[in-house]
Amino acid sequence: MSGAIAIFVKTPGFSPVKTRLAVKLGQQAAEAFHLASARTVKTVVQAAGNLDTIRSYYAVAEQAALAHDYWQDLPCLWQGEGGLGERMANVYQTLLKSHDFVLLVGADIPQMTVSELLTASAWLSRDEHARLAFGPSVDGGFWLFGGNVSVPHALWTEVTYSAADTGAQFFNKIGQLGEIRTLAALCDVDEPEDLLSLREALLKLAEPLPEQRELLRFLDALPINFSQH
Repeated sequence: MSGAIAIFVKTPGFSPVKTRLAVKLGQQAAEAFHLASARTVKTVVQAAGNLDTIRSYYAVAEQAALAHDYWQDLPCLWQGEGGLGERMANVYQTLLKSHDFVLLVGADIPQMTVSELLTASAWLSRDEHARLAFGPSVDGGFWLFGGNVSVPHALWTEVTYSAADTGAQFFNKIGQLGEIRTLAALCDVDEPEDLLSLREALLKLAEPLPEQRELLRFLDALPINFSQH
């Protein structure tokens, strides 16, 4: 069985990045966080790939940035045109043509663990049935989706994204396709206060990777007094 994990990224200088963080931290710090978080996620994803037959990719938002220096440590593919649903559909279906299952993850969940990714991989690699994996986000979205079955385009696009019930909408729709394995609920980073939740999650990791420790040091250097939150 061959799997793929695609990390969804945006490229500073080509697209606005973490705009709500930028209001509090400034654009430079917000962009630096996005890149640091993406690097950390990449390390977790690659570590999972080293233990399983999973190939890692960047799914880059901008076609013009596919050759950017930021993204040269993994194979890249373009997310495509359209809204988030259309872009996820494009990446998922493209990778499913050459892999037995596909996982999609965001770049702002650097507290994800190798164990969680391997759990999803083990679940999806059993191909006797249509199977899906779902990682809910605390804010109502989702940080991971995976499957070993084709997903109709309309299912992706009929979800209202960036809503309080985005994850519930998506979960209810994919239930018609196969059996779902739900992973741990994690907090992604959109608002400045989410950095506190991220910091706490990184501190609680039983076996943090060196890059996760480095990201913790990055957070502690930001102009935020975490003790006041």
